[in-house]
Amino acid sequence: MPVCITIKKGKCQGGFHAIGDEFFVDKTTPGGICLGAWDAVSPYVTTLLWGGRFPWEKKDGTIMIHCPDPKGITLEVKRIKKTTQ
Repeated sequence: MPVCITIKKGKCQGGFHAIGDEFFVDKTTPGGICLGAWDAVSPYVTTLLWGGRFPWEKKDGTIMIHCPDPKGITLEVKRIKKTTQ
């Protein structure tokens, strides 16, 4: 199942991201996400893509990750269902 990365709160100090920005990951790295944010979330994205879970999180298939910049953004990484059309 694909994964959606959503900017939930904070301010991107580099000016790359805004609250509400979404990036979808299935088979390739999403375009437009900065390297710092991608480095922070990529291990969690891979875990969710392969069906893993994080027992400390309240909602299965979802995890909140903070950007490496202490004043930066918080990202929600969430497994989503594919829709067939």
